[in-house]
Amino acid sequence: MSYSQIIKSARLRFSLLALISLFWLISGSAFQAVAVTISPAISGVEARLPEKYGEIIYQSNAAAPWKLFIIANGHRSAISGAFAANTLQAQVETYRIGEWLITHNQIELLLPEGFFGDRGGTGTLGFDKGQLDSQSLRDALAETALFVNAELLLHRNFGIGLAQIEDRELYYQARELLGSSLKPENRLSPSFRSEINYLTKLRSANLLKDVPVVIQSAFQQGRISSPKAMLTIGLSHLDDLITFLEAGEIDIAALHTTAKDYPAKQNELALFQEQVSVTVIVPRTLVSCLVNSIH
Repeated sequence: MSYSQIIKSARLRFSLLALISLFWLISGSAFQAVAVTISPAISGVEARLPEKYGEIIYQSNAAAPWKLFIIANGHRSAISGAFAANTLQAQVETYRIGEWLITHNQIELLLPEGFFGDRGGTGTLGFDKGQLDSQSLRDALAETALFVNAELLLHRNFGIGLAQIEDRELYYQARELLGSSLKPENRLSPSFRSEINYLTKLRSANLLKDVPVVIQSAFQQGRISSPKAMLTIGLSHLDDLITFLEAGEIDIAALHTTAKDYPAKQNELALFQEQVSVTVIVPRTLVSCLVNSIH
């Protein structure tokens, strides 16, 4: 079975894998897994990303003037802050992918999942100034006394600006629900699983919908010299993001539970069809883990 076929068959199992990944994220015992589809047409300078860092698994509108690079990220538990298996190496590769995009594609804006606030760019440093050797990078990302991740290190070492793309209320609503899964009765509840899936889709939709607005604002204000950005996001969001992009719209069905009613959500994604090129990159470690889980 080819790699492309593996990924396509994996997508059929997305619902199960995504649910398992959410529980793994909480316990810190494994990486987040997701199924995605490889795009057969990948071109442009970004296609020369070093293979050892990661894999481009999707690309659309390569010639469009605005550029969005989505990096699927492995991150610490949102509940305990613990590292899952492979998380540290995935963070190292996320940093290297970001480093490569900054130096080869002149990216000046980074939009991290779960980041709140705004840290302006300080001027992109030369590659020789921002680069860390492998051991120094691992040591920095393994720091536990202070919270640090690949995004914060890229900001510190390269001066790339950080901007908020996340809806704070929705983020903490999802985080609170994830925390409640520590209770066994909630994990087994069908309504709990449905709510997790709904909120994950809604967060993915909101992030995608707001990206052009944030890029346009930064470009018009002169904070970036060209309309390009990186978005880092957990692997479990990728299937939703790619599904929305392929459909050209956001379409989330309403959800009714005994405790709460969630409305349907629909939005057109016209700018992504007309003006925004999207490239999705998965760190090499997470690609390998996904392929191994299918075999």
